[in-house]
Amino acid sequence: MNISRTASLLLRLALAPLALWQLPAGAQVPGRVVGWGDNSQQQLSVPASVSAVIAISAGDYNSVALKSDGTVASWGFNSQNGVPAGLAGVTAIASGSLHTVALKSNGTVVCWGDNQLGQSTVPAGLTGVSSISAGDYFTLAVKSNGTIAGWGDNSKGQLIPPAGLTGVTAAAGGTNHTVALKSNGTVVCWGDNFWGQTSVPGGLTGVIAVAAGSFHSVALKSDGTVVAWGLNSQNQTSVPAGLTGVAAIAAGARHTLALKSDRTVVAWGYNATGQSTVPAGLIAVVAIAGGKDHSLAIQGTDYYVDFVAGNDLTGTGGITKPLKTVAKALTLVPSGPYSVIHVKAGNYGTDRPRITKKVRIVNWGNSGLARIGKP
Repeated sequence: MNISRTASLLLRLALAPLALWQLPAGAQVPGRVVGWGDNSQQQLSVPASVSAVIAISAGDYNSVALKSDGTVASWGFNSQNGVPAGLAGVTAIASGSLHTVALKSNGTVVCWGDNQLGQSTVPAGLTGVSSISAGDYFTLAVKSNGTIAGWGDNSKGQLIPPAGLTGVTAAAGGTNHTVALKSNGTVVCWGDNFWGQTSVPGGLTGVIAVAAGSFHSVALKSDGTVVAWGLNSQNQTSVPAGLTGVAAIAAGARHTLALKSDRTVVAWGYNATGQSTVPAGLIAVVAIAGGKDHSLAIQGTDYYVDFVAGNDLTGTGGITKPLKTVAKALTLVPSGPYSVIHVKAGNYGTDRPRITKKVRIVNWGNSGLARIGKP
């Protein structure tokens, strides 16, 4: 339905205290899917086979995951679960109300699911696509040349961008409106404006991400603040007072989600099925998505150290196998916002861990030293 129901919104963090980890632009961190809210169609029942997830999207009653091997999994309402056989090489996913969209590494697009308004019929010859999104019954593709293509429902002109529009880097679709982000940090909207969802607030600049709910629009600014406009019947545009440090945004039909740079999630708006009630203790989140009445998150993978064997500069490990040295664990941190759990050592990178109790790094300064927090 929007950029929140589409490709997962990746967390981009600056190296700073309080467990802020650096994620290079474009990087994706594998993890597990966590969901809350409506589960009437089992859209929260993540299959046991779904792991190493790097992107998520949510439709009205289903959920979709992109795995690190470039394959896609889907669960929930059956009409959207028919992932094309042999689909591989996928780099991004998006979900409309009842259809799913995938972007492949070669810049082409694949769609499946409901097609009553042509939303799953990809235009012939479409190539050079850099990002995708989906409205309720329409699909959007941003091309590498900064233009935008769309197909499906056009009942409110949501597929007709302003003449001459270029420089688009991302887009989001609501029920009948489109939100586009330009490379200069400004936002352009078109389509249905009955609730003011396409009336961009005056002077809005410095935007780095956009999302769209059914009848509301959301923008994330480079200073970590959020701006929202459009229908506010469920307080979906009432951004919590003092909300800062936001790294990513998402929107469901009538609720809004924000992923903070400390990797926690804030949600507001409609909450009849608990879609705005973030699970207690949810941490280490690297991506979020919103469906009609449910929410999804990717919880990042932990790498850890439990003992030393041999030289401190050696050691191997992974998701289930512990790293044997602090130094080896720390070499992985710049490649993703992992929560590194390790045993106490003196000068990291030279001293060998000596205490067997597992503890978590809660602060890492530029010196490479760490303060030790609770396990």
